[in-house]
Amino acid sequence: MTTGPVTGAEDVPRDRALSDADTAELIDDVDALGGFFSLSTTLPDTPDLYSFARLYATPALVDARIETVRRRHEPAEARVAASIMFLGLAARLVSPALAAACRGALVELPATSLYRCGSQTGPERLHLAEARATVLDPSDPATAAAGLRRTVVEEHLRPLVAAVRGRVRVAERLLWGNAASAVGGAVWMLSRRWPRQADTAEAIADALIGSGPMAGLGTVEHPFPARPERFFARRSCCLFYRAPRGDMCGDCSLLDRAELAARWRAELAAS
Repeated sequence: MTTGPVTGAEDVPRDRALSDADTAELIDDVDALGGFFSLSTTLPDTPDLYSFARLYATPALVDARIETVRRRHEPAEARVAASIMFLGLAARLVSPALAAACRGALVELPATSLYRCGSQTGPERLHLAEARATVLDPSDPATAAAGLRRTVVEEHLRPLVAAVRGRVRVAERLLWGNAASAVGGAVWMLSRRWPRQADTAEAIADALIGSGPMAGLGTVEHPFPARPERFFARRSCCLFYRAPRGDMCGDCSLLDRAELAARWRAELAAS
């Protein structure tokens, strides 16, 4: 599958289902990006596999995931661990969905059919039991964002916010700021790995965070027009700086614009 809209996407209704073969090819292309984009359509045979629906409904699973993060950053406060945990899962949910949207497809991610392994840490591969996708027009960012709002924000991020806040006292605005940062991080990676999709990724992301619970919590930036890379500037804090060995993130709201630009230049130089 080429780095462009699904073949013929401009000629068909947006609700047309992709064939199984095209859906599999699309997911393989997204999965090949690695990291937060990793998505498999094969369920591993492991006893600690559970669906996201089960995660959202099971306090013990939420506690276990927060505790895993807390131990990694010990002695981090509970709310710091909860914030880091949320940001990691949000990035894993947002990234493959946005990548697929940039390629002209809306992948369905039912919480009952999307799985993770409880023992897995670090960048992990999510597993989708039923691979279904429909055609969308990536040149229509508002419609693409509306699709992502349904499949990611309402299906996953909203129940994840509720599940985390049900276990730890952490501000709702902080968590939605983390969600916006996850969108921005996905745009950054896509603009690097799929530079021809950089404009599309930015436009869809702007529409996605321009309204709803992420509105006003950050902006996608294109500070170096000669390069395709986009960055993100937050307007809320994730608290990572309060973790032992923590630091200010590359999109940190505590940094002024000059400091952010310096970090972005350094990141480009390092890459």
